[in-house]
Amino acid sequence: MIDRDTYPLWNSPSMGAYLTTLSSENMLVEGRGVRVRDAAGRWFLDARSGLWNVTLGYDHPAVTEAVERQLHTLPFANLVGYGRPGAIAVEAAEALLPHLPVHMNKIRYCSNGSQAVETAMLLSRFLHHSGGDRERLAVFGMWRGYHGLGSGAGAVTGMSYVHDQSGPLLPQVHHVAGPFEGAAAPGDGLEQTITDYGPERVAAVVLELVVGEGGHVLSDAYLHSLERFCRGHGIHLIVDEVSTGMGRTGAFTRTEQVGIRPDILTLGKGLSAGYAPLSAVVLSDEVSARLFDLDFEQKFLVGSTNDGHPLALAASMAVIETLADGGVLDNVESMGALLQEGLLEVAARHPQVAAVRGTGLMQAVEIAVGEDGATAGGAVADHLRLALEERGVLVSSLAMVPAIMIIPPLVVTASDVEEIVTTLDKALADIRY
Repeated sequence: MIDRDTYPLWNSPSMGAYLTTLSSENMLVEGRGVRVRDAAGRWFLDARSGLWNVTLGYDHPAVTEAVERQLHTLPFANLVGYGRPGAIAVEAAEALLPHLPVHMNKIRYCSNGSQAVETAMLLSRFLHHSGGDRERLAVFGMWRGYHGLGSGAGAVTGMSYVHDQSGPLLPQVHHVAGPFEGAAAPGDGLEQTITDYGPERVAAVVLELVVGEGGHVLSDAYLHSLERFCRGHGIHLIVDEVSTGMGRTGAFTRTEQVGIRPDILTLGKGLSAGYAPLSAVVLSDEVSARLFDLDFEQKFLVGSTNDGHPLALAASMAVIETLADGGVLDNVESMGALLQEGLLEVAARHPQVAAVRGTGLMQAVEIAVGEDGATAGGAVADHLRLALEERGVLVSSLAMVPAIMIIPPLVVTASDVEEIVTTLDKALADIRY
């Protein structure tokens, strides 16, 4: 147990409870490949990729060398203004764009995923507003969708506890149940709700293509229907690929895999493989043309000091080069299939597993609620996470859905996958209602 009076950090939503379980020995001090070591000397297979972002492992030579070179060349430049961005920002954007959907052509670098989502939402409102369409303020998201924290990203995140914890967040943000919660037809729940609300009052729809809070994979039919609906009503479709982009589902973007055309795309996490904070807002041809054609007086003020930090951009260029040869993406496809197959086999042996779902190396294992309805599946899922950790495998548990998320680095091997699956099998045997 840590003494609360001497511990210098505030790094948990429940510090009092957190410090009763924390010790100096379980703090992480080293990372190699897909594993991390704590201060007590124990190594763990990191099947959650840090916070889903350490996509190439902890000591990828191309990434570390790129960051080191940049550190000795130009350790800082900014994108806020004054007309002198770092040249590396242009180079990084030119390297990334060929791997994104062909209709997307401009990139704004930010510092984190929440900021990228907020920027996208505010840009949508700004473009409608600057065009005289001042009634278009509403933004629609999906319950269980996760888009970050803060006044803007937290507002569109579909989790009630985020909305309640601090009072009002960004106004005129609404949520609708996803198709995995019983919508009658593709797009019906969201499309019908917006139709009833008044599409002429809606600026944007924000959604993940794989819902991070539970691993629900939105179908191609649902997404294409929603895209047609948004385009027909002049609503910006903002696709949040902070978690799924940069290889997580076996491609640079899930967007390209399903074949939709968002107006705005956000990237993060794997964009720099977690080696430095970085995210991006990517604009379609139509949106960038609208933005670039505005009068000088119609300014959209956005940005912060560390946006497009050169060290993060250097890491990003190394990540892009690594993914571009196809080997890592092929590995995601094969290891993702192997992982899901193993998880399904384990689930068949353990009745407390309600579902296995996901795509690529983004898999969810959902825990059933007790038969009497009295046992919280969420508590069991957290116990399962701890049981896995005790056996040397780190995974994520979720805030609202009774599930663990297994999201290992994209460079995992078949033996790593076997270790994850075998450890889960043993941990589940110890979890009883």
